[in-house]
Amino acid sequence: MNDQPTALAKLSPWTVRAAACWVLVVSLIKMEQGSPNDIPEIIRESFLGPDVSFLGAISVELAFSLAALVRPQLGWMLMSALMSVFVAVLLHLISIGATSCGCFGGAISLSPYAMLAIDGTLFAALLVSRPWASIRSGKAPWTVVGLVFAVGAVTPWIRVQNQTVVLPPKPIEHRVEAPLAVGATQPTAGAQNPSSADATQPAGAAQQKPANDGLPKPNSELGNLAPQTDAAGQWTLPETLPRWARLRPPDWVGKSIHETELAIWMNTHAYPEDATWILYLETCTHCRDYLKKLDEGFANDPKIYVFVRLSTKDDASAGIVEIKPPGEQAALPPEVSWVVGPELPPWELVLEGGKVISATHHGD
Repeated sequence: MNDQPTALAKLSPWTVRAAACWVLVVSLIKMEQGSPNDIPEIIRESFLGPDVSFLGAISVELAFSLAALVRPQLGWMLMSALMSVFVAVLLHLISIGATSCGCFGGAISLSPYAMLAIDGTLFAALLVSRPWASIRSGKAPWTVVGLVFAVGAVTPWIRVQNQTVVLPPKPIEHRVEAPLAVGATQPTAGAQNPSSADATQPAGAAQQKPANDGLPKPNSELGNLAPQTDAAGQWTLPETLPRWARLRPPDWVGKSIHETELAIWMNTHAYPEDATWILYLETCTHCRDYLKKLDEGFANDPKIYVFVRLSTKDDASAGIVEIKPPGEQAALPPEVSWVVGPELPPWELVLEGGKVISATHHGD
């Protein structure tokens, strides 16, 4: 009987290492440029929470891929486990119509189909080479394997800092009063809410309430950030912006809009307090369809709208929102990755006297 390994079997360690190298590259890019908003929702909204899920995912990927590189005999099991999870998540993303897999964080946008082709090919090559039978022993001692595994597991928790320094020359926000639809009536912001800014003034020139009136307490997850005012008492962005920030609209119900995290990133006092606020993404197909639907029904059901764009660096190149009903516009800074949950935008906030009466997710 010929016990000599076949040519395919000789490739077995290299199929393991190829899969490990791919996972390693993806995890490093995600660690340097990603955020919880870029991982699949099914993982991001797990019981661990977005931040822990994000860092935990990178930690597992780094630890498994490094261990697989130095000891393929163990690595084939680790890579098989990871690839099985990846394929399952990608199939889920395809089933819900996701346009990006989120595998590379915000650095590269790759469709779930393309990522499935890559992961599936590597996984198939690994299994066809039968590493459980072909790889007889590992050369790296277990102490080395344990060391690289520990390095991979710990690095994301040390390396990833949710803070980046940005010094904008002025608040990254603009306020534009859109014209009313034909035959529709809509009170101005000043008429609806005397404390709001005049519609002809930019957001930065809005009348301000006292600096500490209704401001939320510092949020430890955001480095103790809280709404900021300048020397003249005007709202302004913090000088230090985080790499990502969480927005949880359901948690705002029953609170003043000025007491929510939103007040850190936009001048909430400059907009109508009796209105419907829409949080949306410029690159979101659900947002595009929902805003178009609102526009189609505006003539029969005119409302005071405030459209809050969760800006991204891809808005100019990948923006698809073209139609919105008349309303006022606000934009959150694109330097921050907006981690919105428990579902992605669009979100509809109904405000009465500045109090959030309801927060409804749309777009399924």
